[in-house]
This record gives sequence, structure tokens and C-alpha cells, in this order.
Amino acid sequence: MTTPRRKALIDSLWYVIPLAIGILLNGVVRPIMAERLGGEMIRRGASVRGSDTWWTFDAATRAEHPWQTGFLEMSHGTVAFVTLAVIAVLFVWRCFVRRRS
Repeated sequence: MTTPRRKALIDSLWYVIPLAIGILLNGVVRPIMAERLGGEMIRRGASVRGSDTWWTFDAATRAEHPWQTGFLEMSHGTVAFVTLAVIAVLFVWRCFVRRRS
């Protein structure tokens, strides 16, 4: 039998794991990928919340690595928005499943 504390931990993992993936993508994976492909970092905005970052590539690199450069040409804000959208969908789905059971 699952204790209430363990159930709460499992429930929170549904939201923490996508958030951690988004943070790792923006903070670690994307900068390493961009460096290896030789991308030029573009940073816009200098507000209290920080700046938005993405990379640009030359035509030869885009032709050779279309999926990777497409992913890296998205801004950090776009990746964060998709992460929050996934978390929102999971939340709604979990609420719906929980009510039916």
C-alpha cells in the first residue's frame, strides 16, 4: 500500500521531471550542442528576468544538420514555454484521470 507521503512524491514527479528536462536542455545540452556545431550565440533583452538566447548557423551547417540547427535556433523562451505547456497538459490529464478513478 502506498503511503500518503509516497503518493505525493510520485504525483509531484509528474511535474518535476519535465521541468528538470527543460532546465537541463536550456542550461547544458543546447549550449554544448551549439558549441560543437559552431553556432553564433544571439542574446536579446536585458530585463530583470534575464535575456533570451538562441544560436544562428551558416548555410553549410544548416544543410548538414537540419534538425539540430532547427532545435538550436529556437529561443530559450520557446523551450521554456513548451516545457510549461507539457506540464499544464500533464496536470489537466492527471486531474481528469484521477476524477474518473
